[in-house]
Amino acid sequence: MAATLIAISTVLGVSLSDASLASDPNEWHVATGALDDDCHHSGVNPDGGTQFILTCPQSSISPDGRWRLVQTPAVGPEEVYDVGIEQAGGGPMVEVSGVNDGMPFILYWSPRPGFFMINHWGGSGLQRPRVFRATAAGVVELKKHLRAGAAKAREISPCLPDDERLWLTGDFQKWSKDGRRIAWVFNTRPDMCVFYDPSFSTGPIPPEKRWKPFLMISDVETGAIVSNSVRMLADGGDRELPTDGPYADF
Repeated sequence: MAATLIAISTVLGVSLSDASLASDPNEWHVATGALDDDCHHSGVNPDGGTQFILTCPQSSISPDGRWRLVQTPAVGPEEVYDVGIEQAGGGPMVEVSGVNDGMPFILYWSPRPGFFMINHWGGSGLQRPRVFRATAAGVVELKKHLRAGAAKAREISPCLPDDERLWLTGDFQKWSKDGRRIAWVFNTRPDMCVFYDPSFSTGPIPPEKRWKPFLMISDVETGAIVSNSVRMLADGGDRELPTDGPYADF
């Protein structure tokens, strides 16, 4: 499928440009929603992340030059396209599972070779920080940090529903210098804790009933939350990374 779409893009004259070459490094590119088709909102950001949008196919090469993440052009009325990883020197493209769903995403390569993060947009301004590892055998998604993060979120906010698929979202902040850990923020829908207490569904939710956003550092392979890294955040407050304790390595 990937080879077919790339061939079609060649016939149509659509370029799969390397985002690192196409964007002004001082300009921010942020998707405004699932239907955003403005390619000025697609490209490399000053923090090193690359914004991808359905209608703006592009690619991005890993810092070590070995891997390239490719989003192929959308084809046909169903807008069929692929998102995958290929060796930068050539070879077949391997799918990055579940990313070709029409939603925007931001790619962050890790300093550690082969690892990358995708902040995958899920609607309503919410994202899910997904970690992947590219190997010669294929692309593997690492999910343990999400499970541990969900457990900590439920510990802090017992009002969250049992089915974490309804609410497990968050924002990637940064890779550690060695690329083994990520700093990320847990947040979710503002009304997510309403469902456990219907009496508040038609009015303001008391502060003690709301879920609480927090910052944490997770080991991407073990999923463990690093000791002393959980920091409670004011809703809508400043999310600049601290520099003390375990955050000194970021």
